[in-house]
Amino acid sequence: MKSGMKDQILKVRNLMMKTDQTIFRDDFNRNRLFFRLTHETELQIQSYSKIKQNLFKIHTDEGIYILKGYHEYGNLDSIIQFSCLLHKNGFRRGAMYQEFSDGRYVLEEQGLFWVLTYFIPSSRRFTYLKEEDRVDGLLALREFHHYSKQLIPELTCDIPSETTVQKWGNRLELFEQYAPFLEKWFNPGVISEILYYSHFSLDALSANFTDSEDVVLHGDIASHNLIRSTDNIVYLIDYDLLSVGNAEWDYVQYASRILPFLKWNRTRFKMHSFLEENFKDHPWFWVALSFPMDILREGNRFSQTMDEDGGPSSYANLSFFISTWNLRKQFLTNYNNLIQ
Repeated sequence: MKSGMKDQILKVRNLMMKTDQTIFRDDFNRNRLFFRLTHETELQIQSYSKIKQNLFKIHTDEGIYILKGYHEYGNLDSIIQFSCLLHKNGFRRGAMYQEFSDGRYVLEEQGLFWVLTYFIPSSRRFTYLKEEDRVDGLLALREFHHYSKQLIPELTCDIPSETTVQKWGNRLELFEQYAPFLEKWFNPGVISEILYYSHFSLDALSANFTDSEDVVLHGDIASHNLIRSTDNIVYLIDYDLLSVGNAEWDYVQYASRILPFLKWNRTRFKMHSFLEENFKDHPWFWVALSFPMDILREGNRFSQTMDEDGGPSSYANLSFFISTWNLRKQFLTNYNNLIQ
């Protein structure tokens, strides 16, 4: 056996003993993932830990990385090219990808497609409960849009056009199918109201929508896609749902994400003045905000996750959002009588 190959095998064996996921040691023996990783990078891997399925934290002599596996190649090329261009043009709040030895950014192994990104150490968990995080998260999103719109003429990758209304329609259709089941667990009158106002919002959007300047949209402004680093910079990661469209769609989603944590309080929401000022000329924004995207999302998840006894495995998220339904109606009534 060649000495170089022998050394790599020994490194992998040593790495196996350092993992904090004991259950995976047998799997590690049966596959080549970490062997390939040591072979196709110049990184000296010291240890690794599993974060969740197909997601690992890798400790190396040059720092810490995240290794993520995708079941489908999909739009990985577009995501990586966009991320690299974004960083090259000045956006420093996103994930950075590590090249493999062949110059590519994707490693195919065991039927999955793996990418390696630099780990961003966090000082604490980012949460929309904190005003500081809500404000800084919005600033990161605005900066993302500032740079992303400049890249549109340069993009050679295939980033799809925004289709929010279509996605919402599909989500509503599914929620409507699950409504009889949901009414067994929650107030039937509330479920009925949610359906009514969802249809109202979609119908009103077609009459009120006005187009504006295109940007590359992030598409998933959940709190877990924002990281407050140890140097107090907020990073916006996970570009799996990129699309090209009006920036307001990301801001509608951002407002919808933070408002439940504000208990739909108008005074507290006004502290985020950019969201109000930026939409004075976009009345459709408030119509879009009346669409309960979060409730429909969680309602569909709730209905699809059944335990062995035929009941939902989790209902905390949906219970939280439904508990704010009356506050949401009052908030939107105060804005142009959107909900009567």
